[in-house]
Amino acid sequence: MVNMKRMTALLLSIVLVSVLSACGSNNNNANSTGSTNSSAPGSTDAAKGAEPPKAVTLKGMLFGDEPKDLDVVLQEFENRTKDTLNTKLDISWNSSADHKQKVKLMMAAGEEVDFVFDADFQNLRELVPQGAYAQLDEYFNNDDYPGLKAAFSEEFIEMNKRYDNHLYTIPFTQYFYDLPVVYIRKDLREKLGFNEPITSYDELQQFYDKVLSSEPGVTPLALRGSSGFQEIWAPERAELDTVRPLTLGGIVYYIHLSDDLKTVQNVVAMGDAAESWATLPAPFDTMKTAFPQYDKWAEWSKYLEKDILSQKDHKSYFMSGKAASYYGTISSYAADKKLLKETIADADLEFFVLKDRIRNMEPKAIATNYKANNSIAIPASSKNIDRTMKFFDWLFQSRDNHDLFELGIEGVHWEAVGEDQYNLLDASDNYMFPGYEFTWNPTMIRTSADLDETAKKYFEYSADPDSYYAPVLASFSFDTSNVKGEFANVQSKADPFIQMLKAGQIKDWESELQALNKELQALGLETIRQEIKAQVQAYLDAGGK
Repeated sequence: MVNMKRMTALLLSIVLVSVLSACGSNNNNANSTGSTNSSAPGSTDAAKGAEPPKAVTLKGMLFGDEPKDLDVVLQEFENRTKDTLNTKLDISWNSSADHKQKVKLMMAAGEEVDFVFDADFQNLRELVPQGAYAQLDEYFNNDDYPGLKAAFSEEFIEMNKRYDNHLYTIPFTQYFYDLPVVYIRKDLREKLGFNEPITSYDELQQFYDKVLSSEPGVTPLALRGSSGFQEIWAPERAELDTVRPLTLGGIVYYIHLSDDLKTVQNVVAMGDAAESWATLPAPFDTMKTAFPQYDKWAEWSKYLEKDILSQKDHKSYFMSGKAASYYGTISSYAADKKLLKETIADADLEFFVLKDRIRNMEPKAIATNYKANNSIAIPASSKNIDRTMKFFDWLFQSRDNHDLFELGIEGVHWEAVGEDQYNLLDASDNYMFPGYEFTWNPTMIRTSADLDETAKKYFEYSADPDSYYAPVLASFSFDTSNVKGEFANVQSKADPFIQMLKAGQIKDWESELQALNKELQALGLETIRQEIKAQVQAYLDAGGK
């Protein structure tokens, strides 16, 4: 097993340095080449004088809004690599609400595609066991792919392997946790008489109440309907090693371990009878105390849009002046602040960090499994697996290559400040690329030169290895192979309920969860429970922690 401290030190120290200072493959395609255009910055000389490979167009699928200037960036990419990679990209963009289902349908139909965004919160848990995605182990720590070797350490790759000890994704992360925040209209906060930045949930609620009473037509809090409150009001309490949560298909299961952490005693699921919860130690001995945020979500639903479930772009809703705040993560602060100032005259942006210990920047405050939340997967049916991996190898061979896709054309969309910072230019609005889907890597972070001192401190805190810890069962990964039918049935039934729950639309959530649980029992919940128990026990028996 990878030494957790070594993993943290090697990977996160790279991030910290960047922030503080600025911040052979068994090749199936005979014509593939790993070099880049020798005239481009950061290129290699490996292919000088060599014939370029046969032209190929790689088809991909991401989600979100396609950047307006993506075609300009793709043309620049093609110009740089026409004599080396000789590759074009054809990317389809789904809405965030539809991406999960469209990928699932596309894979089932056997459509030709070479790369897709996928993650545990999307389809990875289901599609990997089905053999839908190619194993990618051979492309990493491989001198034939120097970009991937440099950007993805052995430790990072090891931590992102699946249950069978194989890698099925290109994992994307900058920090191991993108701090969740509520972004607030600073100008509106000051207008309503709140002279100091908001530092607690009580103050945030007072602000929302004032918005309701004083700003007709303005929604206090904008959320995406499919995501809901997420980490808003997430409980902060002393952690128990013996009670560990596992979320599968929207359902939260609590795994109860013996005091010596060697035996699974029980697995309790959302909606189970009160006597099942009573077997757990406090505060998990009742559903009410295990999930205190659900009452708060129901209470705070008055601060949301009336038709919250249909909201697909809460950030645009906020930027249009229709909301006083919105849920987000700190990584988008610089870009969002710039966009707001350009959209609404005299407007300004600030943020409230949701969790007390993180807000206070305490050590060992962030639980992590050292895995990336976001990734690209390569369908096993792709005819261009090597060529696709050669593209991503090129992407990480140099900062210039990486920055082209993450930030756009230098001098048009952005400008460099020193080695590790950047300023966004006016045209950056035409190229807002979701780096977490395609380019994020801890070795190539640029931070905005525009960040205020408070934001800089939180970015530094996010990069500090001492901010993180690995809880019990952090490395456990559930394999759905033995219960894929039950898993699919339970998830399809639970999804609509969970969406409404997360959006605060279910007031009497305890009784409704119990009713849902009974329906899920008939669909395979008990089979999944027993499989969880068996897999966790096998993990512990094999020395897992």
